[in-house]
Amino acid sequence: MIALLAAAVVAAATVSPAATATPAAVATAAPALPPLVVIAKYKAALKSLKEPRVFTVEYAMQQTGTRTLDQTHRIFRNGTDERDETLAVNGSRSKYPVVRIFRRRPYRYTVAALAPKPGAYDFVYAGPHRSGKHVDYVFSLVPKKPAPLVFTRVTIDGVTFLPQSVAFATAQHAGQGSVTFAKAERYWVARTASAQAGSSGSVTREQIAFSRWRFPSALPRSTFAAPRPLPTLRPALP
Repeated sequence: MIALLAAAVVAAATVSPAATATPAAVATAAPALPPLVVIAKYKAALKSLKEPRVFTVEYAMQQTGTRTLDQTHRIFRNGTDERDETLAVNGSRSKYPVVRIFRRRPYRYTVAALAPKPGAYDFVYAGPHRSGKHVDYVFSLVPKKPAPLVFTRVTIDGVTFLPQSVAFATAQHAGQGSVTFAKAERYWVARTASAQAGSSGSVTREQIAFSRWRFPSALPRSTFAAPRPLPTLRPALP
C-alpha cells in the first residue's frame, strides 16, 4: 500500500499569498520565522540536499486488516542495485534469510522523492510547532492539479529546513498516510511510514519503522550476486 507513494511523486510547493499565522509567544523559545522565509530556506535545503548512494537499513513492517503480516527486512543499496533480506516473518526468525536481488530499482523513501516541490502545490501556513526551544513549521498543501496521490500537509524542520513529516491522500480506496524523517549520521532519512485504505468493506493498515541506518563507503560486489540455493539433504537409505 505504501508503495503508492512511488507512483505519484511529482510534488511541489509555492507559498500561498494568504499564508498568515500568529505564533504563540514563548519567552525562552527562538522566534518563529515568517512563512516566506521558511519556504525560501526549504527550497534552498532541497536544492543542496545530498542523498546517500550506498547504505544499509533495516525495517519492520506490520500490516493489519484483510490480512495480518509482520516482517523484518534488511536492505543493502548501491545506486539502483538492491539486496533485500527477509529476516523474520510473523515473529519467526529464519536461520537463512530469504534473499532477493534487484537491479535498476528506484528507492521510494528518499527525501527528494517525497518532499513537495515548487510548482505543484500552494503552501498555506498552519502555524509553528514548538518543542522546547525548537520550532518547526506546519503547512497545509493545496494541489494545483488533481493527481492519484497528493500531499496534504508538510512539517518543515526548523533547523535543517527539510521535511520532518509529509502527509498524503489517494483518490483510490480513500487512502491516506504519512512519512516522517530524521537525521542519521550526516543524512536526512525516512524514520517511519504509515498508510491505510479501504478494501472489501474493511480497512487495511500498514506501518513501517526504519532503523540501523549505516552508510559505508562501499559494499562488496558479492553483496548483489544471486544467492546460491541451500543444500538439499538426501534421505538416508534404510
